[in-house]
Amino acid sequence: MKTKSYFADSVEAAIRQAHEELGADAMLVESRTASADMRRLGRFEVVVGVPDSGPEISRLRNAAPAVSPREELSTELKMLRNQISDLRKMLQPTPVAPELNEVQQEMVASDLDPAIAETLIQEAEVIWQDRVPTISGSAARKESLRQIVKECIRARIRVQPELNRGNVTVFVGPPGAGKTTTVTKVAVQQCLAKRRSVRIISVNTDRVGGHEVMRAYSNLLGINFTAANSFFDLHDALEQNQEKTCVLIDTAGYGLQDMDAARELSTVLGRIQGREVHLVLPASMKRADAAEYADQLSIFKPTRLLFTKLDETASVGSILSETLRHAIPLSFFSIGQDVPEDLEGADAELLVGRLFPAPMSTAANAA
Repeated sequence: MKTKSYFADSVEAAIRQAHEELGADAMLVESRTASADMRRLGRFEVVVGVPDSGPEISRLRNAAPAVSPREELSTELKMLRNQISDLRKMLQPTPVAPELNEVQQEMVASDLDPAIAETLIQEAEVIWQDRVPTISGSAARKESLRQIVKECIRARIRVQPELNRGNVTVFVGPPGAGKTTTVTKVAVQQCLAKRRSVRIISVNTDRVGGHEVMRAYSNLLGINFTAANSFFDLHDALEQNQEKTCVLIDTAGYGLQDMDAARELSTVLGRIQGREVHLVLPASMKRADAAEYADQLSIFKPTRLLFTKLDETASVGSILSETLRHAIPLSFFSIGQDVPEDLEGADAELLVGRLFPAPMSTAANAA
C-alpha cells in the first residue's frame, strides 16, 4: 500500500482532498495533530493509503483462493466498521485550553469584532502551543497568550503620522466626529509648525453657514481659508492654490441618510491626482456604528484612518476592529478639545496597551 500525508484544519477536509486526488480507493490510515514546523499547512496531518497496483499484485490476486460472497461481504463490513471507528475517534473535538476562550472573551468584552478576536486567537495559538509547556500556572499561561496576541496585532498595524508633502489631503467622516477641530490641529502641527504653506478649503454645498466654525479657527490662528459652496468653487480654489505645500479639505459630516450627497462629492474629489483621504471616526463610537460609517464612507477610498475623542473612552475595540478590518495606516489620534495641542501621531502601542484589563497586581499598585 502506498501512503501519503495531507494537512488541513480538519480531518474531513483532508480526507476530501485525498479522495479528489487519489480516488475513492483512498483509505484512512492515521490522523494526528500536525507537528509545530508543519502546522502552518494545517492543524491535522492525515495519512491515507491506496492499494498497490501492477502485475505482481494482479498475479497474487488471481492465485488467491476463491472467496464466497458471504465471506467477502463479511470482510468488507468488518473493514468498514474499523474505518468508521477510527474516524469517530479522530473527529472527537480536540480539548481546548480554557485560556484560549478566556482571552478571546476579554477581547470581545473590549468591543473587538468577535470574528477578528477569533482570527487573532487562532493565529496566536500556533505560537502559544510551542511556549506553553514551559509555563506553569493558568494565570501565567493566560498572560503569555495575551502577549502573543499583542504581537500579532502589532504586526498588522501600520502607522503614518505625517502628511505627504505637496499632496491635497481630504478629511471625511460622520457628523460630530470632531473633524473640523482636527483639521485645524493638523494644519498647525503638520504645516505651520514645519514652515509649510497651507490653505484650508471648507466644502459644504448643502448648509448655509456650515463654514463658520472653520473660518473662526482659521482667522484666530492665521491660516489661509477658502469657503467652497459649490463644486465649481472647490475646483477654482484648488486651481488657485496649486503652489501651496499643504492643501487641507474639510468636508461636511455625512450621516447615513446623506450618502447621495457624499457620493456626489466623492466623484469630484476622486479626480484629484495624488490625494490623501483621512477617514475620521470618533473612538467613542460603538463598534457596529463605526463599521457602518466606515463601510458607507468607503466611497471616498480612504488611505488613512484618524481617530478622535480618545479622551472620552477607555475602550479601543472599535479602533482596533476598523484598523485591522481595513488594513490601511493610522495617521493621528485626537486626544482632547484644545487646539492645536491635543493631537498625537498614531501609536500602535497605545492601542494594544488598552486592549486587555490590567493584571491584578498592577491594578492594586495603581490604587
